[in-house]
Amino acid sequence: MESASHPEKESDPATRVESDLSLEIVILIVFGVFMLLFGLLLFKIHTGELPYAPDSTYGLFLVIVSFQIITMGKTPFGDLRRSWAVIVIGVCTAVVGMVACFIPGLLAVPVRILVGILLSAGGVALLVQLFFSEDKARVWLKVPGVLRHLTVACILVYVVSIVLGIITLLPGITTDYVTAVLLIAYGISFFYLSWSIRAANRLYPPASAKVPGGSE
Repeated sequence: MESASHPEKESDPATRVESDLSLEIVILIVFGVFMLLFGLLLFKIHTGELPYAPDSTYGLFLVIVSFQIITMGKTPFGDLRRSWAVIVIGVCTAVVGMVACFIPGLLAVPVRILVGILLSAGGVALLVQLFFSEDKARVWLKVPGVLRHLTVACILVYVVSIVLGIITLLPGITTDYVTAVLLIAYGISFFYLSWSIRAANRLYPPASAKVPGGSE
């Protein structure tokens, strides 16, 4: 006796719809969640209610940065071609970050200094590129709407990055409460930047009309 055939049920079209979020936007959202969560938890960490290993935090940050470098060639100092040299640098950064996560205390000072430099010097470099590049802020500010939002979002991210980098390099120059507020603002800035990039990419689809100056 032949077994009855059971035609496969057609899946709901809604389940087959892919997200239109690019990898860049997803990583920015991850950065935003990381900074926002860190800022919120820092209030509890300050009171001693939660255990805290700075090395692990710095290490996780380096791992996220390295993922961005390896997959897209986007470094804290600007965009680079995804050459083998860039990929190797990203992998090495990831290894340092993972070691700092796995063995707190081993690379305490080096990872703190490295993260501080990436945040502060990287923020300065990106801010300079934003205003001195002919195809970024100079063009974006002339166009009302989303490109102006993109400019403001970039400025917020870069400026807060510089401030947090200085705080990382010079621990003790401010209170944990101020740092927590800055981290929360940093996280929100990343969300704002990811929204701005997504809106700009929708208005200026890469296939037809590239966003002046790129996404960042």
